[in-house]
Amino acid sequence: MKPGISLAAFFLLMAGRGAAQSPAHPDVPPQQSVIQSAPALAGAAKNLSFTIAGVVVDAATGNPIPRAELTLQIRSDEVAVTADASGKFLFDHLEPGKYPLFARAPGYSSQGLNQHGSFFTGVAVGNGLDSEHIVFRLHPQAVVYGKVTDERGEAVRNASVWILSPTKDTSQRSFTSHTQTNDLGEYRLAGLLPGKYVVAVSSQPWYAQIAFRYATGQPSDVQRQLRDFGRGSDGKLDSALDVVYPLTFYPGVTEERSATELNLHEGETQPADIPLRAVPSIHLRLTNLPPDQAASPRIGVTQRSFGLVGLGVPMGVAQIAPGEIEVAGLPPGDITLSLIPQDGDWRKAQQLEVNAGGEATVDASKTSPVASVSGRIVTQDPAAVPEAGAVRLLSSSRRSFAAVKKDGTFSFPPLSLGSYEILLNLADPPKYIQKISASGASATGHRLVIASAGDVQLTIAVSPGVAQISGTAILNTRPVDGVLVLLLPESAEDVDSDLRMDQSNSDGSFVLANITPGKYRLLAIQDGWDLDYRNPAAIKPYLAKAQSLQIAPNDTGRLTVEVQPLLK
Repeated sequence: MKPGISLAAFFLLMAGRGAAQSPAHPDVPPQQSVIQSAPALAGAAKNLSFTIAGVVVDAATGNPIPRAELTLQIRSDEVAVTADASGKFLFDHLEPGKYPLFARAPGYSSQGLNQHGSFFTGVAVGNGLDSEHIVFRLHPQAVVYGKVTDERGEAVRNASVWILSPTKDTSQRSFTSHTQTNDLGEYRLAGLLPGKYVVAVSSQPWYAQIAFRYATGQPSDVQRQLRDFGRGSDGKLDSALDVVYPLTFYPGVTEERSATELNLHEGETQPADIPLRAVPSIHLRLTNLPPDQAASPRIGVTQRSFGLVGLGVPMGVAQIAPGEIEVAGLPPGDITLSLIPQDGDWRKAQQLEVNAGGEATVDASKTSPVASVSGRIVTQDPAAVPEAGAVRLLSSSRRSFAAVKKDGTFSFPPLSLGSYEILLNLADPPKYIQKISASGASATGHRLVIASAGDVQLTIAVSPGVAQISGTAILNTRPVDGVLVLLLPESAEDVDSDLRMDQSNSDGSFVLANITPGKYRLLAIQDGWDLDYRNPAAIKPYLAKAQSLQIAPNDTGRLTVEVQPLLK
């Protein structure tokens, strides 16, 4: 079972709740070509009252956890109970169905039953099902805490602290949690699940001043505010205080590759003190500005980290001469300068990728080539244009988002050249990408390749005919709960987009929803949650026993899948 979280590279929603309630069907033989419709549940005994009961224990020690709070999702409502002193709990007066069950307690992160990542086991309730002997193994939370100090050992207040976890692409990280330091420079990041993390800190010295070295002109009002910050009593700026804190990683390093990775185990509390060291700010001299930028330039700056466009950067801008400006107060590192036209149309902005390591002159006429990407969502029924949703483009170093308007059109900010995966998140009813056409770029499957600057027009044809598989994971003819169920597309082109997965419920049932029609392989693996199933070499040993499926639009059905043990 899975909560409403995106599965296809985090953006396509998969409904894991509310699995179809139908009697078990005979095994479906390998090489099944079409999924047959499942019969509806007949004669559900809605006048009967069922119970979910059990005990909450510490996953590491097995000791009962007294007074744990448990919540049960019943349709759109949430019902809560408190376990007794021996960890026992009870929900009664329940109708037949499948229920998401969650628990939390002091010192433990909130978790679903037998949770793996964003997946958990739903509790099946009904005739002949045992839902009264649940053992809820609650994993102790991991905690990272520490103090952020400056070069004098004094507390850095209101510093932003991020904890980042790895993505499938290990060159990138995703933001997991964020907090700020208190008046003592202390921070605490709790409720973390076991895993590997990197801690990063961003802050500005309280005494810093931005002093221009080349510019004689007056900056704008906003830029003047930056210059006035830390101005001395004589009204002059002290260039010796023209310093910044670079983006700093635990244990106090400024290079990503030197960051120490924290390997957190359940219940572990790890200290991570981070010292910051102010360094001279970077000053860039931009020459050969575009004509519409020469008189009153508009500049945006972001700092990149772990392959992602990251934080906005405070800075000052002033004119040196016509067509030439100074950008001051920058931190060292990889930054992106955006030259925004005077009309404020960010879609026309030109970008400069700069590795800021010292004073430098940057030719603004040699901006990184970018493309202007826009398009339209179309359907077979012109009246069924999506009224809400988004299109997302993902690359190894960029994530970009465009809202879909009521007429189905969308437009992205300027995009660097490269290869992007196209993902959709549209309003109900669920839809899949039927075909992508592109002018000014090439499109294959769900992949867009932009090879040159200019306008790119996309036409994304969608269809509401997504399919759904429900079924049971079995081992030696008996249902198995908590196993990984995978639906892998046979084509390697769109694995991230078309892959579907679920965790089997207490009766072995699972649901794979929002499936794009096509050829797939269905398999279930016990204890397979750490398996790199996107790696062809890692998944190959399991494919011989997988079921081959040809899924047509609007297919719905119920299958059984034999559980395979994890190979050592």
